[in-house]
Amino acid sequence: MEHHLFTPEIDDGAKADVYLASAGEVPWDVVAVLDAAGVRVVGDVPGLPRDEARIRRIVSGCDALITTGNGQSTDVDTASRISAELGLPHLVLERGAPLPEIMRRGARARPYAFFVGRLERDFTLAREAIRAAIEREAGIACLWADDGRHRTSVTSVRESTRMLIEHASFVIADLTLGIENPRQENPSRAHEIGMAMAYQRPLMLSSQEPRRYPYFSIGDLQMTFWETEDELERRTRSWVRAHAGSVARRVFNHELPSPVLAPTAFVYDRARRYIGPNTPMPHADAWANRAMRTGAVAVSAAIVSVLAWLRR
Repeated sequence: MEHHLFTPEIDDGAKADVYLASAGEVPWDVVAVLDAAGVRVVGDVPGLPRDEARIRRIVSGCDALITTGNGQSTDVDTASRISAELGLPHLVLERGAPLPEIMRRGARARPYAFFVGRLERDFTLAREAIRAAIEREAGIACLWADDGRHRTSVTSVRESTRMLIEHASFVIADLTLGIENPRQENPSRAHEIGMAMAYQRPLMLSSQEPRRYPYFSIGDLQMTFWETEDELERRTRSWVRAHAGSVARRVFNHELPSPVLAPTAFVYDRARRYIGPNTPMPHADAWANRAMRTGAVAVSAAIVSVLAWLRR
C-alpha cells in the first residue's frame, strides 16, 4: 500500500488543522474564532532555530495555511512556498475579516504518535499519562492498536499496526512486564519495536521500575524508568521537549484561556496505579496487597465450601 493512500481517520475533536503564519504578533482573536469553530491552529515550535525541514513537516500535516499581517516575514514566505508545493489552500486574512469555513481534507493524514505496550485494562492509567503528555507537549494525537479513536481502510490488524508504526511521527514503547509474562519481554512488543527501528521512527523506551537490562537488540538504547504514572507523564513530556524539533508542533488553541480544543488533562489516581509482578511497593502497600490477595483466596475457599455443602 502506498504512503499517500494510508490516511487513518483520527477522532480527536478537531474538524481541521491549519498552519498559522503571521507577519507580526499572533492574532489571538483569529485563533479564538477558529478554536470556537473546532479548528486546530498550529505553528512552528517556538524557541528553536529556524528550520525549513521542520516547518515542512508541520505544514504537511495540515489542511490549509492561514497567513495574517501586512508586513514581510520569512516565516510567512517559507510557509507560503511550502503550502504551494504541497497543494494546500492558502487563506490570507485581514484583521476583522470574516473567516471562511475550513473543512478537513480526507486525503491528508494528521500526525500522530503510536504507543506500543501493555493494552490490558490494568494499564489504563499509564496509557492516559502517556497520551496526555504527548498531546500537551507534542501537539499531536497518541494512538494505539485498540484505542477506538482511529479508523483505517486496512482490515488486517497486523498490517494496520505495521502501517500505523511506519507512518507515526514517533513511537513510544513501554516494556513494563505483566503478570502473565513476569520474567521476559512480550514477543509482540519486541516485534513492533523492531519495526519502529526499521522504519527509523523516533523511539522512546520506558518501563516501570525496577531497573533492568532490555533484550539484546535494544540493549544500547536509552530507557526511561518510572515508578508511578505521574512520573511517567512527566518523563514523557521531558522526552518530547528534548526531541521537539523532530516530533512536536505548537498548538495555539492550548494557549487560550478556555479553549474548546483543550489538551487532555492527566490526573494521577493512586487507586488505579498499575501494580505488576515486580512493582516495588512500600512495606505498608505490599502488606495491604498481600492481604487483599489472601482475603480473595479465603473468600474463594469459603464459596467452594458452601457450594460443596449445597450439593450434598
